[in-house]
Amino acid sequence: MVLAVENLSKSFGKNLVFSNVSFSVNKGEIVCIRGKSGEGKTTLLRCLTGLETADKGSIKINNMYLCKEEDNRIQYAQKEKLQAIRQEIGLVFQSFNLFPHMNVLENLMEAPLFLKNDSYDNIRKRAEELLNRLELEGKESSYPYQLSGGQKQRVAIARACMLNPSILCFDEPTSALDEQTRDQISKIIRDLASRGIAIIIVTHDNAFVDEIAQRIITMKDGKITIE
Repeated sequence: MVLAVENLSKSFGKNLVFSNVSFSVNKGEIVCIRGKSGEGKTTLLRCLTGLETADKGSIKINNMYLCKEEDNRIQYAQKEKLQAIRQEIGLVFQSFNLFPHMNVLENLMEAPLFLKNDSYDNIRKRAEELLNRLELEGKESSYPYQLSGGQKQRVAIARACMLNPSILCFDEPTSALDEQTRDQISKIIRDLASRGIAIIIVTHDNAFVDEIAQRIITMKDGKITIE
């Protein structure tokens, strides 16, 4: 088990987004979280990746607590441990969020260079290997505005993989993609799972869920059901 979520709750002011959500994800498993717009799917994903703070409950990634309740208050990991935990979980944003002023290679290398977790040459080699695996060879010097939607999606996936995460989260990965590109992303996700990466996908694309999910979590009225 690479992810364990227990009794997680989140509100914005008086607006309850979800309450007492519990589930787990195993190594190499593809889990889809679906539900209508406004049900809190993306907020849950942002809580898992530490971009939003939960109000109560716990999130444990590879036996390290991102947050847990102590004395009826939620406590988050301290700075150094928090950084280590965040490297275990990557996020591919719906809008990709590539740095527009950086080319493809620079987008991939930015985070590991900032964290100084390897030499420049090794980081560049890993970036080039990922781009080749995702059929993006020759795009190293291209800027985001020069890429198609599917190419941006693959660059975003490669960037999220640069820190060797145990878990990779996708927010609406098939939105605004044509059928051929959608099939390509599906193939990439399956390949990542076969390499042992746990995959969490937030989507309202029910056809995609039926095609790819090994387990389905449905969010409705602040609660979840698991299939």
